[in-house]
Amino acid sequence: QTFFNRPSPIHKVARGGAMVSAMGLRVACLQFSPIHGRVQENLARADALLAARRADLEDPRRPLRLLVLPEMAFSGYHFSGGQHIDPLLEDSSSPSGLAASWCRRTAARLGCVVCCGLPTRARKRRRNSMLVVGPDGEVLDTYDKHFLYVSDRTWAEPGEGFRSLDALPGIPLRPIGLGICMDINPQDFKAPRDAFEFAMYHKEAGSRLIVFCSAWCTNHPDDPPEAFQSPLPDAYVFNETVRYWLKRLSPLAGQDVFFVCADRVGEEDLSLLGPRGASAAAAAGGSAGAEALEGTVRSTRNRFCGCSCVLSLSDGRTLGALGATEEGVLVVDIPLDQDEERPADRDAQAAPEPRACALRGSAGGRRQAQGRGGRAFRSEADEG
Repeated sequence: QTFFNRPSPIHKVARGGAMVSAMGLRVACLQFSPIHGRVQENLARADALLAARRADLEDPRRPLRLLVLPEMAFSGYHFSGGQHIDPLLEDSSSPSGLAASWCRRTAARLGCVVCCGLPTRARKRRRNSMLVVGPDGEVLDTYDKHFLYVSDRTWAEPGEGFRSLDALPGIPLRPIGLGICMDINPQDFKAPRDAFEFAMYHKEAGSRLIVFCSAWCTNHPDDPPEAFQSPLPDAYVFNETVRYWLKRLSPLAGQDVFFVCADRVGEEDLSLLGPRGASAAAAAGGSAGAEALEGTVRSTRNRFCGCSCVLSLSDGRTLGALGATEEGVLVVDIPLDQDEERPADRDAQAAPEPRACALRGSAGGRRQAQGRGGRAFRSEADEG
Protein backbone atom coordinates (compact mmCIF):
# COMPACT_ATOMS: atom_id res chain seq x y z
CA GLN A 1 0.00 0.00 0.00
CA THR A 2 1.24 3.47 -0.88
CA PHE A 3 0.97 6.38 1.55
CA PHE A 4 1.27 9.81 -0.10
CA ASN A 5 3.59 8.39 -2.76
CA ARG A 6 3.37 11.58 -4.77
CA PRO A 7 3.62 14.99 -3.13
CA SER A 8 0.73 17.41 -3.23
CA PRO A 9 1.12 20.29 -5.71
CA ILE A 10 3.14 23.16 -4.28
CA HIS A 11 1.53 26.56 -4.72
CA LYS A 12 2.88 30.05 -4.29
CA VAL A 13 1.72 30.91 -0.81
CA ALA A 14 2.95 33.26 1.87
CA ARG A 15 5.16 31.69 4.55
CA GLY A 16 6.57 33.93 7.23
CA GLY A 17 6.04 36.98 5.04
CA ALA A 18 8.03 35.46 2.15
CA MET A 19 6.80 34.09 -1.16
CA VAL A 20 7.17 30.33 -1.56
CA SER A 21 8.53 29.08 -4.88
CA ALA A 22 6.37 26.81 -7.02
CA MET A 23 9.49 24.84 -7.98
CA GLY A 24 11.10 23.91 -4.69
CA LEU A 25 14.01 21.64 -3.86
CA ARG A 26 13.55 18.22 -5.48
CA VAL A 27 14.68 15.33 -3.27
CA ALA A 28 14.26 11.57 -3.66
CA CYS A 29 14.36 8.60 -1.27
CA LEU A 30 15.00 5.07 -2.54
CA GLN A 31 13.21 2.38 -0.51
CA PHE A 32 13.80 -1.29 -1.26
CA SER A 33 14.43 -4.73 0.19
CA PRO A 34 18.12 -5.61 -0.24
CA ILE A 35 19.17 -9.27 -0.18
CA HIS A 36 21.61 -9.87 2.67
CA GLY A 37 25.21 -10.00 1.47
CA ARG A 38 24.41 -9.87 -2.27
CA VAL A 39 25.69 -6.43 -3.15
CA GLN A 40 25.72 -6.77 -6.94
CA GLU A 41 22.09 -7.88 -7.05
CA ASN A 42 21.08 -5.07 -4.73
CA LEU A 43 22.85 -2.49 -6.89
CA ALA A 44 20.98 -3.79 -9.93
CA ARG A 45 17.67 -3.60 -8.06
CA ALA A 46 18.37 0.01 -7.05
CA ASP A 47 19.15 0.89 -10.68
CA ALA A 48 15.87 -0.67 -11.82
CA LEU A 49 13.85 1.30 -9.27
CA LEU A 50 15.55 4.55 -10.28
CA ALA A 51 14.95 3.79 -13.96
CA ALA A 52 11.23 3.40 -13.26
CA ARG A 53 11.13 7.03 -12.03
CA ARG A 54 13.46 8.43 -14.70
CA ALA A 55 10.93 11.04 -15.86
CA ASP A 56 10.82 12.60 -12.37
CA LEU A 57 14.51 12.14 -11.54
CA GLU A 58 15.88 13.52 -14.81
CA ASP A 59 13.45 16.35 -15.53
CA PRO A 60 15.59 19.31 -16.64
CA ARG A 61 12.84 21.73 -15.55
CA ARG A 62 12.99 20.42 -11.97
CA PRO A 63 16.47 18.98 -11.46
CA LEU A 64 16.97 16.46 -8.68
CA ARG A 65 19.22 17.87 -5.95
CA LEU A 66 19.39 15.05 -3.40
CA LEU A 67 19.01 11.25 -3.45
CA VAL A 68 18.95 9.42 -0.11
CA LEU A 69 19.29 5.64 0.38
CA PRO A 70 18.77 3.53 3.52
CA GLU A 71 21.26 2.55 6.19
CA MET A 72 23.63 -0.21 4.99
CA ALA A 73 21.65 -0.07 1.78
CA PHE A 74 23.43 -2.76 -0.25
CA SER A 75 25.00 -5.06 2.35
CA GLY A 76 22.09 -6.09 4.56
CA TYR A 77 21.90 -5.13 8.21
CA HIS A 78 22.37 -7.97 10.74
CA PHE A 79 25.87 -9.43 11.17
CA SER A 80 27.39 -11.69 13.81
CA GLY A 81 30.76 -9.97 14.03
CA GLY A 82 33.76 -8.49 12.26
CA GLN A 83 34.65 -11.60 10.27
CA HIS A 84 31.07 -11.91 9.08
CA ILE A 85 30.92 -8.36 7.70
CA ASP A 86 34.57 -7.89 6.68
CA PRO A 87 34.06 -8.96 3.02
CA LEU A 88 31.47 -6.20 2.64
CA LEU A 89 33.36 -3.33 4.31
CA GLU A 90 34.46 -0.46 2.08
CA ASP A 91 37.53 1.68 2.67
CA SER A 92 36.31 5.12 3.73
CA SER A 93 39.70 6.68 2.97
CA SER A 94 39.62 5.45 -0.65
CA PRO A 95 35.97 4.99 -1.59
CA SER A 96 36.22 2.69 -4.60
CA GLY A 97 34.23 -0.34 -3.43
CA LEU A 98 31.06 -1.56 -5.12
CA ALA A 99 28.61 0.59 -3.14
CA ALA A 100 30.80 3.72 -3.13
CA SER A 101 31.42 3.39 -6.88
CA TRP A 102 27.67 3.08 -7.47
CA CYS A 103 27.07 6.23 -5.41
CA ARG A 104 29.70 8.19 -7.31
CA ARG A 105 28.45 7.00 -10.68
CA THR A 106 24.80 7.68 -9.81
CA ALA A 107 25.51 11.13 -8.38
CA ALA A 108 27.38 12.12 -11.56
CA ARG A 109 24.67 10.67 -13.81
CA LEU A 110 21.79 12.40 -12.02
CA GLY A 111 23.77 15.56 -11.20
CA CYS A 112 22.75 15.49 -7.53
CA VAL A 113 24.09 14.82 -4.05
CA VAL A 114 23.80 11.16 -3.03
CA CYS A 115 23.69 10.12 0.65
CA CYS A 116 23.91 6.37 1.19
CA GLY A 117 24.42 4.10 4.19
CA LEU A 118 27.21 1.52 3.98
CA PRO A 119 29.61 -0.38 6.30
CA THR A 120 33.15 1.02 6.20
CA ARG A 121 36.62 0.44 7.54
CA ALA A 122 39.06 3.19 8.50
CA ARG A 123 42.37 2.50 10.25
CA LYS A 124 41.18 -0.98 11.26
CA ARG A 125 38.01 0.47 12.76
CA ARG A 126 34.70 -0.81 11.46
CA ARG A 127 31.93 1.78 11.20
CA ASN A 128 28.29 2.03 10.18
CA SER A 129 28.56 5.05 7.88
CA MET A 130 26.83 7.43 5.50
CA LEU A 131 28.69 8.36 2.34
CA VAL A 132 27.98 11.85 0.97
CA VAL A 133 28.82 12.26 -2.73
CA GLY A 134 28.61 15.48 -4.73
CA PRO A 135 27.02 16.00 -8.18
CA ASP A 136 30.45 15.64 -9.80
CA GLY A 137 30.85 12.15 -8.34
CA GLU A 138 33.41 13.18 -5.75
CA VAL A 139 33.09 12.10 -2.13
CA LEU A 140 32.39 15.11 0.09
CA ASP A 141 32.05 13.50 3.50
CA THR A 142 31.67 10.25 5.43
CA TYR A 143 29.58 10.38 8.58
CA ASP A 144 29.86 7.53 11.12
CA LYS A 145 26.81 6.52 13.15
CA HIS A 146 27.22 8.01 16.62
CA PHE A 147 24.66 6.06 18.67
CA LEU A 148 24.96 2.33 18.00
CA TYR A 149 22.12 -0.14 18.20
CA VAL A 150 22.51 -3.64 19.64
CA SER A 151 22.84 -5.11 16.12
CA ASP A 152 25.65 -2.65 15.31
CA ARG A 153 27.62 -3.52 18.43
CA THR A 154 28.40 -7.02 17.15
CA TRP A 155 30.87 -5.48 14.67
CA ALA A 156 30.98 -1.64 14.63
CA GLU A 157 32.54 1.12 16.70
CA PRO A 158 30.60 4.35 17.31
CA GLY A 159 31.31 7.54 15.43
CA GLU A 160 32.81 10.44 17.32
CA GLY A 161 29.81 12.79 17.24
CA PHE A 162 26.78 14.07 15.40
CA ARG A 163 27.40 16.17 12.30
CA SER A 164 25.97 19.10 10.38
CA LEU A 165 27.60 20.30 7.15
CA ASP A 166 27.77 24.00 6.32
CA ALA A 167 26.68 23.45 2.72
CA LEU A 168 26.29 20.91 -0.07
CA PRO A 169 26.37 21.65 -3.82
CA GLY A 170 23.00 22.48 -5.33
CA ILE A 171 21.16 22.48 -1.98
CA PRO A 172 20.13 25.98 -0.85
CA LEU A 173 18.92 24.80 2.57
CA ARG A 174 21.84 24.91 5.00
CA PRO A 175 23.35 23.74 7.23
CA ILE A 176 22.60 20.09 6.37
CA GLY A 177 22.42 17.67 9.28
CA LEU A 178 23.25 13.97 8.93
CA GLY A 179 21.92 11.04 10.93
CA ILE A 180 21.65 7.26 10.88
CA CYS A 181 18.71 5.46 12.50
CA MET A 182 19.62 4.86 16.18
CA ASP A 183 21.07 8.39 16.32
CA ILE A 184 17.54 9.74 16.80
CA ASN A 185 16.98 7.68 19.98
CA PRO A 186 18.20 8.23 23.55
CA GLN A 187 21.80 7.03 23.77
CA ASP A 188 21.80 3.30 24.58
CA PHE A 189 18.13 3.77 25.56
CA LYS A 190 19.51 4.88 28.92
CA ALA A 191 19.66 8.64 28.48
CA PRO A 192 16.57 10.57 29.62
CA ARG A 193 13.93 10.53 26.92
CA ASP A 194 13.62 14.30 27.10
CA ALA A 195 17.34 14.85 26.46
CA PHE A 196 16.63 14.62 22.70
CA GLU A 197 20.38 14.49 21.97
CA PHE A 198 20.08 14.30 18.17
CA ALA A 199 17.38 16.95 17.83
CA MET A 200 19.07 19.31 20.29
CA TYR A 201 22.38 19.00 18.45
CA HIS A 202 20.74 20.00 15.18
CA LYS A 203 18.79 22.77 16.85
CA GLU A 204 22.02 24.24 18.20
CA ALA A 205 23.76 23.71 14.84
CA GLY A 206 20.93 25.48 13.03
CA SER A 207 20.41 22.59 10.60
CA ARG A 208 17.71 23.41 8.03
CA LEU A 209 17.72 20.02 6.31
CA ILE A 210 18.27 16.70 8.09
CA VAL A 211 19.24 13.71 5.94
CA PHE A 212 18.50 10.40 7.63
CA CYS A 213 19.47 6.89 6.48
CA SER A 214 17.63 4.14 8.34
CA ALA A 215 17.05 0.40 8.77
CA TRP A 216 14.18 0.70 11.26
CA CYS A 217 12.64 -2.55 12.52
CA THR A 218 9.28 -3.45 14.02
CA ASN A 219 10.95 -5.52 16.78
CA HIS A 220 14.04 -5.45 18.95
CA PRO A 221 16.16 -8.64 18.94
CA ASP A 222 15.51 -9.20 22.66
CA ASP A 223 11.73 -9.11 22.27
CA PRO A 224 10.02 -12.35 23.35
CA PRO A 225 9.46 -14.88 20.52
CA GLU A 226 5.71 -14.30 20.43
CA ALA A 227 6.27 -10.63 19.53
CA PHE A 228 7.49 -11.75 16.10
CA GLN A 229 4.59 -14.06 15.35
CA SER A 230 1.76 -11.57 14.71
CA PRO A 231 2.60 -9.11 11.91
CA LEU A 232 1.42 -5.57 12.53
CA PRO A 233 -0.84 -3.95 9.90
CA ASP A 234 1.00 -1.72 7.44
CA ALA A 235 -1.09 1.33 8.30
CA TYR A 236 -0.31 0.91 12.00
CA VAL A 237 3.43 0.53 11.31
CA PHE A 238 3.39 3.64 9.16
CA ASN A 239 1.50 5.80 11.63
CA GLU A 240 3.53 4.69 14.67
CA THR A 241 6.89 5.04 12.90
CA VAL A 242 6.31 8.55 11.56
CA ARG A 243 4.68 9.60 14.83
CA TYR A 244 7.74 8.44 16.77
CA TRP A 245 10.20 10.21 14.46
CA LEU A 246 8.25 13.44 14.86
CA LYS A 247 8.26 12.97 18.63
CA ARG A 248 12.04 12.50 18.72
CA LEU A 249 12.42 15.65 16.60
CA SER A 250 10.04 17.70 18.76
CA PRO A 251 12.70 20.23 19.91
CA LEU A 252 12.72 21.34 16.26
CA ALA A 253 8.92 21.65 16.03
CA GLY A 254 7.82 25.00 14.65
CA GLN A 255 11.19 25.66 13.01
CA ASP A 256 11.78 25.84 9.27
CA VAL A 257 13.49 22.45 9.09
CA PHE A 258 12.88 19.50 6.78
CA PHE A 259 13.57 15.84 7.59
CA VAL A 260 14.37 13.54 4.64
CA CYS A 261 14.45 9.86 5.55
CA ALA A 262 15.18 6.77 3.44
CA ASP A 263 14.33 3.52 5.20
CA ARG A 264 14.43 -0.05 3.92
CA VAL A 265 11.77 -2.74 3.76
CA GLY A 266 11.87 -6.54 3.79
CA GLU A 267 12.99 -8.98 6.47
CA GLU A 268 16.19 -10.55 7.83
CA ASP A 269 16.65 -13.63 9.97
CA LEU A 270 17.94 -12.92 13.46
CA SER A 271 20.21 -15.96 13.18
CA LEU A 272 22.49 -13.62 11.22
CA LEU A 273 23.41 -11.98 14.54
CA GLY A 274 25.05 -15.21 15.76
CA PRO A 275 26.42 -15.80 19.27
CA ARG A 276 27.87 -12.31 19.51
CA GLY A 277 24.40 -11.00 18.80
CA ALA A 278 23.15 -12.98 21.77
CA SER A 279 25.83 -11.42 23.96
CA ALA A 280 24.97 -7.95 22.70
CA ALA A 281 21.29 -8.50 23.36
CA ALA A 282 22.09 -9.72 26.85
CA ALA A 283 24.16 -6.60 27.52
CA ALA A 284 21.38 -4.34 26.29
CA GLY A 285 18.34 -6.20 27.54
CA GLY A 286 19.40 -8.73 30.13
CA SER A 287 19.49 -12.52 30.11
CA ALA A 288 16.11 -12.74 28.42
CA GLY A 289 17.62 -11.15 25.30
CA ALA A 290 20.46 -13.66 25.14
CA GLU A 291 18.12 -16.59 25.73
CA ALA A 292 15.84 -15.37 22.96
CA LEU A 293 18.64 -15.07 20.42
CA GLU A 294 20.23 -18.40 21.38
CA GLY A 295 16.91 -20.22 21.36
CA THR A 296 13.61 -19.94 19.61
CA VAL A 297 14.17 -16.53 18.00
CA ARG A 298 17.21 -17.85 16.13
CA SER A 299 15.02 -18.69 13.13
CA THR A 300 12.83 -15.61 13.52
CA ARG A 301 12.72 -12.95 10.85
CA ASN A 302 12.73 -9.29 11.83
CA ARG A 303 10.76 -6.91 9.65
CA PHE A 304 11.97 -3.50 8.50
CA CYS A 305 9.46 -0.64 8.61
CA GLY A 306 9.88 1.33 5.40
CA CYS A 307 7.94 4.61 5.74
CA SER A 308 10.56 6.66 3.88
CA CYS A 309 9.32 10.22 4.08
CA VAL A 310 9.88 13.95 3.84
CA LEU A 311 8.57 15.82 6.88
CA SER A 312 8.11 19.54 7.45
CA LEU A 313 8.97 20.19 11.09
CA SER A 314 7.55 23.71 11.00
CA ASP A 315 4.01 22.30 11.00
CA GLY A 316 4.44 18.51 11.33
CA ARG A 317 3.17 17.83 7.80
CA THR A 318 4.19 14.78 5.77
CA LEU A 319 5.13 16.22 2.37
CA GLY A 320 5.48 12.75 0.90
CA ALA A 321 5.97 9.17 2.06
CA LEU A 322 6.11 5.54 1.02
CA GLY A 323 4.32 2.74 2.85
CA ALA A 324 5.63 0.12 5.25
CA THR A 325 6.25 -2.67 2.71
CA GLU A 326 6.52 -1.24 -0.81
CA GLU A 327 9.64 -0.75 -2.88
CA GLY A 328 9.98 2.43 -4.87
CA VAL A 329 11.41 5.92 -5.15
CA LEU A 330 9.73 8.80 -3.35
CA VAL A 331 10.12 12.14 -5.14
CA VAL A 332 9.17 15.34 -3.30
CA ASP A 333 9.58 19.03 -4.07
CA ILE A 334 10.36 20.79 -0.79
CA PRO A 335 8.92 24.33 -0.86
CA LEU A 336 11.50 27.10 -0.74
CA ASP A 337 11.32 30.84 -0.22
CA GLN A 338 12.17 32.66 -3.43
CA ASP A 339 15.41 33.98 -1.98
CA GLU A 340 16.45 30.35 -1.37
CA GLU A 341 15.67 29.27 -4.92
CA ARG A 342 18.99 30.37 -6.44
CA PRO A 343 21.46 27.58 -7.19
CA ALA A 344 23.78 26.91 -4.30
CA ASP A 345 26.60 25.51 -6.42
CA ARG A 346 28.64 28.70 -6.64
CA ASP A 347 29.36 28.90 -2.93
CA ALA A 348 29.26 25.19 -2.11
CA GLN A 349 31.85 23.65 -4.42
CA ALA A 350 34.43 23.30 -1.70
CA ALA A 351 34.35 20.33 0.63
CA PRO A 352 31.72 20.99 3.31
CA GLU A 353 32.88 22.06 6.72
CA PRO A 354 31.53 19.67 9.36
CA ARG A 355 30.11 20.81 12.67
CA ALA A 356 30.58 17.83 14.94
CA CYS A 357 30.30 17.23 18.66
CA ALA A 358 29.70 14.27 20.92
CA LEU A 359 26.67 14.54 23.17
CA ARG A 360 26.34 12.07 26.00
CA GLY A 361 23.16 11.25 27.87
CA SER A 362 22.96 10.39 31.54
CA ALA A 363 21.67 7.08 32.83
CA GLY A 364 17.95 6.55 32.80
CA GLY A 365 15.20 4.14 31.94
CA ARG A 366 15.15 2.19 28.71
CA ARG A 367 12.37 3.03 26.28
CA GLN A 368 9.69 0.58 25.23
CA ALA A 369 7.09 2.17 22.97
CA GLN A 370 3.67 0.72 23.62
CA GLY A 371 1.22 0.03 20.84
CA ARG A 372 -2.52 -0.45 21.07
CA GLY A 373 -3.73 -2.97 23.62
CA GLY A 374 -0.41 -2.79 25.48
CA ARG A 375 1.53 -4.44 22.67
CA ALA A 376 5.10 -3.21 22.37
CA PHE A 377 5.89 -1.55 19.05
CA ARG A 378 9.67 -1.66 19.23
CA SER A 379 11.84 -0.40 16.44
CA GLU A 380 15.13 1.50 16.60
CA ALA A 381 12.50 3.40 18.72
CA ASP A 382 14.36 0.70 19.41
CA GLU A 383 16.07 0.08 16.06
CA GLY A 384 19.32 1.10 14.50
